[in-house]
Amino acid sequence: MSIFGNSMIFINMRELNKHQIAAAISNSRSREKALERYYQNPNICKQCGNVIHVKEKEKVREVKIRKFCNHQCSAMFNNVLRKSDQKVKKERVKVEKFDYILNITKRELLDRHGVYYKFRAVIRKHAHYVYNKNNGHSACKICGYDKHVEVCHIKSVSSFNEDALVSEINDVNNLIGLCPNHHWEFDNGLIML
Repeated sequence: MSIFGNSMIFINMRELNKHQIAAAISNSRSREKALERYYQNPNICKQCGNVIHVKEKEKVREVKIRKFCNHQCSAMFNNVLRKSDQKVKKERVKVEKFDYILNITKRELLDRHGVYYKFRAVIRKHAHYVYNKNNGHSACKICGYDKHVEVCHIKSVSSFNEDALVSEINDVNNLIGLCPNHHWEFDNGLIML
C-alpha cells in the first residue's frame, strides 16, 4: 500500500501499472490545488451564511455552482419569497341540490334515466332532500319511533299522471316521516292517514 501526497489516496501497487500510478498522483494533486483555490474564495450559503464545504467525493466545480449549503437552507430561503395567497379563490354560484329536476315531468325524468328503479331512486332521494330541508320530523308521525324514519309519499308516485312535475310529486305537503313498519302498513292499505 502507498499514500500519495496529503490527499490520502490508498492504492494497491500490484494492481496498477506505472501509467495508472502517475494518473492517480496527478489527479490527487489537481484536486488539492482545486480545493486550495476554492477555499481562498468559497461560496457562502445565502440562508445561514456558512461556508459551503466540498464533500469527499464531490467535484469542486459542482460546489462552485451551489448557492445553499443544504436543501433545508434552500427551502427556508425560497419559501420566504413565496406568497401564501397565490391562489385566488373564485366565487362560485351555489346551485341548489336537485334544481335540475324541479321543472321536469314524471315522464321526462323516467325517459332521462331509462330504467324504472333509477327513476324511483332519484324521486326517493329528492323526497328525502325536500323533507329534511323543510325541517321534517325525525320521528314516526304515528308511533314516535326515531331510530330509523323513512320518507313516505301520502299520495303515491304511481297515482300521479305522466305530466305531473317532480316538484308536485315531492311537495312538502305530500311527504310524511314514518317508521319502516308503519310505512309498509300505509303502502299496503292497512292504515290511513
